[in-house]
Formats: sequence, C-alpha cells, structure tokens
Amino acid sequence: MKRIFVQYKKCLACKACETACAVEHHPAGSLAAALGDRKTQVNVRVLGIEHESFPLSCRHCDPADCLDACPSGAISRDAESGAILLDAAMCKACAMCAMVCPFDAISFKATHRSCYDRDVAYKCDLCNERVKAGRKPACVEACHSGALVYADYDANRLKQASKSLRAYLLGEEGLPPQLELFRELRRKEFARRRGGE
Repeated sequence: MKRIFVQYKKCLACKACETACAVEHHPAGSLAAALGDRKTQVNVRVLGIEHESFPLSCRHCDPADCLDACPSGAISRDAESGAILLDAAMCKACAMCAMVCPFDAISFKATHRSCYDRDVAYKCDLCNERVKAGRKPACVEACHSGALVYADYDANRLKQASKSLRAYLLGEEGLPPQLELFRELRRKEFARRRGGE
C-alpha cells in the first residue's frame, strides 16, 4: 500500500501543502472560499523546529492505535487504500484517539463535516477519493520541492534505509546546491533572530 513519505531536508516551509489540503477539503473547493472560513479543515501542518521545517500529518499506521482506542467506532480503515478514515458524524469528541496518537496528527474543531456545529476530531484522510481515482494526495501534488512523496510503503522504506546508510558511510548523494544554500541562509537567519532576543 502507498503512503506519504516526508523528506524534511527538502521542505522549504512554503505551506503549499496546507493550502492544497484546505482547498481539497472545503465544500466549495476553492481557495477564495477556504480563506477566512473558520470551519476550513487543514489536515497537514508545517511545523518549525529550530531552523528546520517538517510537514506533519497522519501516518496511517498499521496497526493504528487511534482505531483501537475509538469507543464510538468513528475511525475505520479503508480496505482498498489502507487509509485510516474518521467519520465526523459518529465522533463523540472524547479525544481518546488524540491521546494515543504518537504523531499528534489529530485535531479538534467544528468543520464542514461535523454535525450540529460542534467540535469533532479531524485528521488526514490520505485524500482517499483522489487516491482511488488514481491521483496523488493534494499535499503531495502541491509540494514543489519534492519534500512529500507518495510511494509504496515497503519499497520506499527499504530504498530510504539503504540510501541513508550509503550516504552515511560513503558521503554520497547530497542535497542540490540550491537547497543547501537555502538551508544555510535559514540557519543564519534563525541564529540572527535568536541572538537578537
């Protein structure tokens, strides 16, 4: 089954993934409608840690702790895509799923999918309908730097492990010069801001 992989060293913190996710999950399907709408659902968050950035979303674990913890049966796994899905109509907002999620990928608020205008859990659904139609998830399609990759889980993990070991042992396969320059500038800007505080 395919999953979204993050190559955080390529992330430029442009937040194109967040924007694409908001548009994809908004009923109007347009950026103009999603902007300023308090119910807009954004399932991926770009976190800034020191001078690094990391797009965070549901990892669709197997086994999934959130699936086992949900007492109302609102969380299920799609047999075809393997995505962990959350039914907002069944969610009781008990937060059991958020408590057991090791990635802090589940949030709560009133979204367009929630009933009775109340807070419910929401998370990445792997753009399940897009994936079933043969397309990539919206965040992956919007990522310009290649930080988000939609690939087969087992094959990509093996490839990444062997590539990282080879790079570690032999020093091969560095980042493109433009990304190295960007990262260096970001490190310097972060150091400058920290020194000024």
